[in-house]
Amino acid sequence: MREACQSLLKESQSIDFAGRNVTGTVTAVFGYDEPEIERLMMEIRHEFETEIRSNSHNYLTGNAGCVETFVLEAQSEVVSQFVETVRAVDESVTISQILIPIDTIRSVGTEVPMDAAKE
Repeated sequence: MREACQSLLKESQSIDFAGRNVTGTVTAVFGYDEPEIERLMMEIRHEFETEIRSNSHNYLTGNAGCVETFVLEAQSEVVSQFVETVRAVDESVTISQILIPIDTIRSVGTEVPMDAAKE
């Protein structure tokens, strides 16, 4: 398990995101019933509304905390700015991010020409 984690970390560190369009998720976890944090998250949603493709706010079982998930698509520098803005909300906010350069995504669902489909 440790080797797999180290391999994944090395792989993610070797990707050069600079100047590239990326997509991915940014997840913020924080305490339940934190109105100031929730207000700031709402402000961030408005500030980055062009880059946010999807957003959800969920409560953990037993009011153990809140999970705010953002799906973004933007230049890597803008996503970095977004992450730093969320990080600055409060020191109690834990952040996780997964980013993928858009130019590395393979086409899915490409139509096959009718002649090729018959063979």
